[in-house]
Amino acid sequence: MKLLKISKVNSLVVNLLHSASYAMVCGYIIMVAAWLIKDMGISLVECFNIWVIAIVVIFCLLGTVSALIDIKKHIELDELAQHRLTKGYDDEYFRKLAEFSKVSNYGSGKLFMASMYLEGGRFADSRALLKKVDFSKLNSKEQDEYFNIYLYSAVLEGDVELANDIYRKARHYFDRAVMGRRSGFILHTLGMLCLLNDRTENAFRLFQSAMRQNDEGLQCECCIGLGKVYLKSGDRASAKDMCFAAAELVETRAQAVRLKELMIEVEEAYGKRHTADDTFKETT
Repeated sequence: MKLLKISKVNSLVVNLLHSASYAMVCGYIIMVAAWLIKDMGISLVECFNIWVIAIVVIFCLLGTVSALIDIKKHIELDELAQHRLTKGYDDEYFRKLAEFSKVSNYGSGKLFMASMYLEGGRFADSRALLKKVDFSKLNSKEQDEYFNIYLYSAVLEGDVELANDIYRKARHYFDRAVMGRRSGFILHTLGMLCLLNDRTENAFRLFQSAMRQNDEGLQCECCIGLGKVYLKSGDRASAKDMCFAAAELVETRAQAVRLKELMIEVEEAYGKRHTADDTFKETT
């Protein structure tokens, strides 16, 4: 579960590179077609000229279309961001998000939307959507994703009983998932579960393991988790260091909120009367 950001998709550079590739292939097909139509009677130089002209024309057409599509999607992304900032994660936002992402009403689409409900702090809605998923039709990766989202929603909500119950019933899937090549997000979720149950040593090891995955969003979440572990163990200075580390990696609004909460907890641990912002202007 790659929580939880919507990145700038279909960048102009990538689209233009794709257009160039398609243009070269299509240009070659046109050149061969012209060569066959002329009964293989045109020279190599003429074939090359046909190929170059076809590439230029097709690239211009595809590049223009790609640029327009890219601009349209960036405008839609900006509108989504503006809606999120002004109106929050309401039903209208999720409707627009589903339209923008073109998610299906099948398993993978519902899993994506359930993860985005977590982004908006709508934990009950996330679990309610998961209940509508036909679990038997999910592949093994999607099944692991399903339970990771399910457990993470309970952990973020702070519902210890529900979180432990989910893990107990789905332990087989978590055991399988941690053996996968990209198990970082599963390890982080399990670390959060351990933290929720005050098993700080286990949480520390899980966060450290999850951070080995090369994903800044995941590393940010792990830094926040480690900050909480250090606070529980009384190491205020290390907790503060984790705040600085997480601040360099923040990607989403939800991460920023969790980081702010940790900063306030660190401030309270120091017993300062000034604001959290002032606390984090000091040097360690």
